[in-house]
Amino acid sequence: MPDNKKLKVLYLSRWYPNRFDPMPGLFIQRHAEAANLYCDVGVVYVHSLEFEKSILDYEVDYSLVNNVPTINVYYRNPKLNIPVITSIIKAYRFYKANFLGIKEMNSKLGEFDILHIHILTRLGVFGLYYKWLFGKKYFISEHWSRYLELTGNFKGFFRKFVTRIVVKNAAAVTTVTANLAKAMQSHSLKNSRYIVLPNVVSPDFLNVESVADNSKDRKSIVHVSCFEDKSKNISGILNVIDQLRKIRNDFHFTMVGDGLDFEVLKSYSHKIGLTEKQVEFVGLMEGEQLVKKMQLADALLIFSNYENFPVVINEAFSLGIPVIATRVGGIPENVSPSNGIIVEPGDEKGLLKAINNFFDGKYSFDRTKIKQKAVNDFCMQTVGKQLFDIYSEKENL
Repeated sequence: MPDNKKLKVLYLSRWYPNRFDPMPGLFIQRHAEAANLYCDVGVVYVHSLEFEKSILDYEVDYSLVNNVPTINVYYRNPKLNIPVITSIIKAYRFYKANFLGIKEMNSKLGEFDILHIHILTRLGVFGLYYKWLFGKKYFISEHWSRYLELTGNFKGFFRKFVTRIVVKNAAAVTTVTANLAKAMQSHSLKNSRYIVLPNVVSPDFLNVESVADNSKDRKSIVHVSCFEDKSKNISGILNVIDQLRKIRNDFHFTMVGDGLDFEVLKSYSHKIGLTEKQVEFVGLMEGEQLVKKMQLADALLIFSNYENFPVVINEAFSLGIPVIATRVGGIPENVSPSNGIIVEPGDEKGLLKAINNFFDGKYSFDRTKIKQKAVNDFCMQTVGKQLFDIYSEKENL
């Protein structure tokens, strides 16, 4: 049984690893594990499925994941698509699934003291419900880039109205960057306690030594993403590699990840004449496999058109790897001349110049210092203590 003296915190999350996809919301899972070092944390995540006969209307799946009680509730969407009626049924099933998960978690963990909501807006209704009916505090962590001006995805009168009420009544709101907090406030999402809270880096990245090899014949750069070209601009990276190979041949790029545009971008690479000598697509990698691939690189490259702040940058820093990235979202808050190079989004000429100068040794980085700072800032103990202080409403954060 959990220690009754510990604060009990219920996490509700819109994104979370599940039986169909282990990747979404990994950073939220790590926050839960970090907070669990100081509190008793339980996670409830619901996942809708198109009408399938293979599951019941609601399937409650309990597991202990890295010592965190976790309940995934899988539920079916209605088979028929009737305007308005179908939307109402979907909303009803979403909220019912969450209440089923919360009820089951209460039986495992005991009644929670506070609620931590990850990603708005629908889940925010639970915060209002438990605050107004039971006097419980709730906290919000927002990760979504939809509030940024470049995305323009925060729309709808009703959504904005409800979100403003939810945010106003929260005990605090955390974001991974000040840029995202500012973007939220620009939409009149007001709260007296916005806090910048970094993502946690997996111990897989923190417990390894830097393996920089200055004697290599070829410099190497790694790119890690979800392969969605509209935001990540991987086609722009490939264009730059195409120009770079006309100048020099002492380099290699490794493209790690999978997603919507993976095959299209791989075909585009072949179309413009790039070979595996210049660029290699290795697909999705996780855990130790990803660490081993990244730690051999001389730099991480992020060439996004828009972005909040990808956790892979923190992961690179934890390996002592400098970062070449665009001036978007919260990236400039974290990438500086001491640990990386900033270029403008979409500026292929600027990126080509930066990479060429990097390969020529015109930039110098202390990989040991990069690693030491990252290990201190992004480990579970540090972020977990920050979360505990937030829940305890300590102001010296």
